[in-house]
Amino acid sequence: METRTILKVVLIFMLFTCDAISQNRITELNAYWNEVKEVVEAGDVEGYGATFHEDGILVSDTGKICYSLQEALKKWQDGLEKTNKGLTKVNLDFRFSERTGDITTAFERGIFRHELLEENGKRTERFIHFDALLMKKDGKWQIMLEHQKLPATKEEWLALSKL
Repeated sequence: METRTILKVVLIFMLFTCDAISQNRITELNAYWNEVKEVVEAGDVEGYGATFHEDGILVSDTGKICYSLQEALKKWQDGLEKTNKGLTKVNLDFRFSERTGDITTAFERGIFRHELLEENGKRTERFIHFDALLMKKDGKWQIMLEHQKLPATKEEWLALSKL
C-alpha cells in the first residue's frame, strides 16, 4: 500500500511539474510573439532579424519559395524601413491553434494577421495560416522555420484565441 501511495504522489507531482513547464513555455513564447509584433510594427529591421535563428528558413506556399530568413529579411527591409520612417503603418497579430513543445523546442501553428496602411492611404489586411518551429538558444527563443501557408479567412482568424 505504501508503494502505491508514493507512486500516486510522484505521478501527481510529475503532472503538475509538466503543466508548470508548459505554462512557462507558453508565457515565454507569448513574449516572443509580442516582441516580433513590436519590432515589425516599429519597422525595426535589426530587431526583427534578432528574432530569427541564424540558420532559419522561410517556406512560402503562396510564393512557392524556400530560402533563408536572412534572405527574406533583405526582401522585407524596404517595407520595414518605410514603417520605421512613418511612411506606412503596420499592425501584426498572432493567434494559435496548436502549441507543442518542451523547455527548448516549440512547434506553433496558427494564423497571423498583417494589416498595412500604405503611403497612398490604401489599407490591406491579410490573414495567413502559418507553422513555426522555434528553438530556445542561450535563454532566448528564435524561429528556425517559418512556413507561411495559404491565406486564411477572417472567420478562421476569429475562431482562434488571442494571445
